[in-house]
Parts: sequence; C-alpha cells; structure tokens
Amino acid sequence: TQVRQLLKATPAEFAGSSRAKFYETYLALVKGSGERAKTTDFQRMCKEGIKACLQEWNELPPVGTPAHIGILHLFQLMVELGDASNIYTSLAATKAENLEAKSGDLKSVLQTWRERLPNNSDPINIWSDLVAWRQHIFKAINDVYVPFITQPQPPQQSTADDSSAGQSDGLKSPNKSKADAKNGRKDADDGKPAAGATNSALTSYAYRGYHEMAWIINRFAHVARLHGLVDVCIGSLTRIYTLPNIEIQEAFLKLREQAKCYYDRPQELQSGLDVISNTNLMYFSRGQKAEFFTLKGQFLAKLGKLDEANHAFATGAQLELNSPKAWAAWGRYNDECFCRNLPDTTGAVNAISCYMQAAGLAKRPRVRRFLARTLWLLSQDDANGSVCAAFDAYNGEMPTWYWIALVPQLLAGLDAPYSRQAQQILLRIAKQYPQALYYALRTAREESLVQRRQQAPAAESGAADPATPSQGPPAPAIDELMPKLKTAHPLLTLSMEAMIDQIVHRLKPCPEEDIYRLAHALLSDGLQQLHQQVS
Repeated sequence: TQVRQLLKATPAEFAGSSRAKFYETYLALVKGSGERAKTTDFQRMCKEGIKACLQEWNELPPVGTPAHIGILHLFQLMVELGDASNIYTSLAATKAENLEAKSGDLKSVLQTWRERLPNNSDPINIWSDLVAWRQHIFKAINDVYVPFITQPQPPQQSTADDSSAGQSDGLKSPNKSKADAKNGRKDADDGKPAAGATNSALTSYAYRGYHEMAWIINRFAHVARLHGLVDVCIGSLTRIYTLPNIEIQEAFLKLREQAKCYYDRPQELQSGLDVISNTNLMYFSRGQKAEFFTLKGQFLAKLGKLDEANHAFATGAQLELNSPKAWAAWGRYNDECFCRNLPDTTGAVNAISCYMQAAGLAKRPRVRRFLARTLWLLSQDDANGSVCAAFDAYNGEMPTWYWIALVPQLLAGLDAPYSRQAQQILLRIAKQYPQALYYALRTAREESLVQRRQQAPAAESGAADPATPSQGPPAPAIDELMPKLKTAHPLLTLSMEAMIDQIVHRLKPCPEEDIYRLAHALLSDGLQQLHQQVS
C-alpha cells in the first residue's frame, strides 16, 4: 500500500515511464496472499510496460548509445516478470507429494535466469537493480520450500535423512561482521558442502532459493571487482554469511573473489593470505584446491616470499596436472624471476615448460600470449642452449592453430638462435594448416631470391661487407619448407598458386600507375643522393 501511494505521489512524467510500469506490474503480481496465477490486470500491465519500453526505444537514435542499455535492462525485467508469474503459479501448487516435479520446472526457469545476465561492462547500477529484483523472487521460493524440511518424511527415507543430517547444514556460515571478513579470519567450516552427494533430495530442493541467492551474489561481486569497486565486492560477499545453506561451488567462488579483492590492495595482502591459509580444503575438488594453492603462490610472490611461492605453485600444479591456470600462473612467476635475475636462464627454462603446458591444456585464443612470451624467452637463450632444450623436451600437445598468428615472427626466427625450433613449428603448420602458411612462406621465398640476386654482383666485385648481417629468413630454411608443404598438399598448393597467378594477371597495374611508381622511385633516389652530398 505504501509503495502504491509513493507511485501516485511521483511526478506525472515518471508515472507514465516504463520504470513506473514495471513497479506497478510487480505490485499486481505479488498482491494478495491467495491465488497468484496470471490475472487479466497483470497481463494488461505487462503489455503496457512493454509498450512503454518500445516507445522509449523508438525515441532514441538508431545508432546504439549508452541510453539504449537502460531500456534493454527494463525489457529484461519485463520478461522476467512473466517468468516470475509462472514461478508464483508453481509455488502455489507445490506440495510435499509433487515437490520433485515442481522443483524440476523451477530449475529450468532459474537456469534461464543464470544465462540471461547483463554484460560485465554494463553499469553497476543495472547489475544491482537486477540482483535486488531477483532476490525478492528467491525469497518467495524460500518461503514455500524451506518449511518442507521440518515436515515428517516417509519411513523409507528416514535412514538416508538421518545419515545426511550432519552435513545438510554443513555450510551454515557464521554471521560474522564485515571487520572479521576484512581481517581474513575464516572459520574452518566454511569449506563444508551444503548440497552434495550425501544430502537428501529434499534438502537440495528446499534450499534452492538460497543457492540461487548465493550464485547471483557471487556473480555481482565478481562484476563489482572488475569495475574496481573492491569495497562493494567485499560487502556483497559478506552477505553470503547470512545464508543458512550454500553449495560448495558457491563457497569456493566466494573465497576466491574475496582473496582477489585483497590481492588488489597491497596493504591487505597478508589478510588475503590468511583467508586462503585458514580455509578448510577438505571438501573441495582437486581443481579447486589447485586454484587455491595458485592464489596462495601469487600472494606469497607479491609479499616477496619467493621460495614459499614457488612451493605453492608447484603444489597447485601437482594437485591438478590438467589445470592450465596453475601452469600459467607458475610460468608467469618463473618469467618474472628470469627478468629479475638476468642473464641466469633457470627461470626461463622453467617458464618455457609451464607456458607450453598451459598452452597445450587451455586450447583457447588466450594462449597466444603464452606463445608470444615463449618466442621471446627462446630469443634469450644462453650459449649452452638450455632454453631451447627445455622447449624440445616438451612432449605434450602442441596448439598449432594458435601459432598461426605468429607466423611472421616464426619466419623471422629462422635466422635466430632458435631457428630449429621455429622450423619445427612451421612444419607443423604446413602439415595441418597449409593455407595459413603458404602465402607468407611464398613471399618470404621471393624476398630471399631478390636478396640473393642483389648480393651476387656485390660478391663477385668484392664490395660486399662480410660483417653486414643478411636481412630476412635464410634461403636454405625457406627452400626446405616450401617443398615439404607442396609434397604434403600437392593439389591444394597448385590451386593456391593458380589463384595467385590470376590475381597478378587481373590486378596488373595500368601504364599510368607504372609511370607514377617509377617517378616516385626516381624522386626518392634523387632525394637520397642529395642528402648524402649535403651531409
């Protein structure tokens, strides 16, 4: 009633807006304590709200602007109002006998809500508005589902319920203050699972609203941290302590976000390290344990405890050998150690091994930065060739597809100390993705031939300077790669060569363009001669 009075007291321009229509529609949805099915008034208000959104959208320019984001957000809220009406209808018909079936219907809607989120770059106010709206719906779910826990169960389920009673509330986090969270004090029971394999199906269904609350809070905290709002992130995560039951995955995400918040604050690094060190890892999976040890290594490295950090990184990689995050973090640590201790190549050797393991496991475009860093480390090899030997020792899967972006660097590396390694990578690309290499390789071969023709007269006259290094890839390496590519893919190579001939023939410059090119070359040559005479 008070909300309706506030809406009536608002200015006229707000009363007709899409935001006011949303509030009125929500009030129509929740009014009354009896039947909560779709009503005619609710349907009419929904249509009016969508119509108001469309009118505001039509008033905006056709080019996308920041003003469109708010209208899209209101569209999403209006759509979720319809979903909420279905949820209320399901809750009104939920009983102990059909709890499993109704929970299944509810799960499909809530899963859709998890996938329907704003972009991470959208304003934080939009995220906050969405979280506040959904928590009202989750509270309504809790009001209906939680009382089923206290109801007596059939005799055949009593044994299973009694055996899991000790763990059904395992993740009841203590109602700690925000100061305790900032000081990194963490109860040992924070790692216990709330809904796992040992929990009864009834407990899992009954706590669904709390599980969704924990999920959306963690998601909001993650976005707040990306926006640089560390205090908002920590404050949001602290609210998870007030929930009586959350899943083990949400407990892990909460602790990880909390630790990353402390990592961004140099004065609270020790508090973040305490949060990780005091966490009971017994109930977490091996991958989650590996990520915790990786975070611990990052904190220790930032605090200057290098030996302990290296041990933590090694423990994380050993716990989950297939974790690309653990290998990548360990590789960055060794890379930084190498940059601090030049020219000692121990760190470079370890970094090469870690980067290649991470690239082989991740198989995502993000691994290109590891490959680029690998090429740089290869260029810093010592006289003993230890860094190149570490690269050759890698026996895992080679992410050949992501090496394609570095083909120009690999061709230039044919004249570098790591030429043998570059040639091996290029051979892999030639066998698997010949089209990605052929044109660059053909261009490099033509440049090499032109360079050899220019150097031949100078060598015969004795005017060549032996101390002057040659530019471009060496001819023997290019001459070795091209025949192998043609042998592996003869028909494809013939087609590509025919296409190049057609391009050269059809795109041949006209006489005017040739004259302009020759005039430009003569002018450049004349200016160069003039500059030499003046100097």
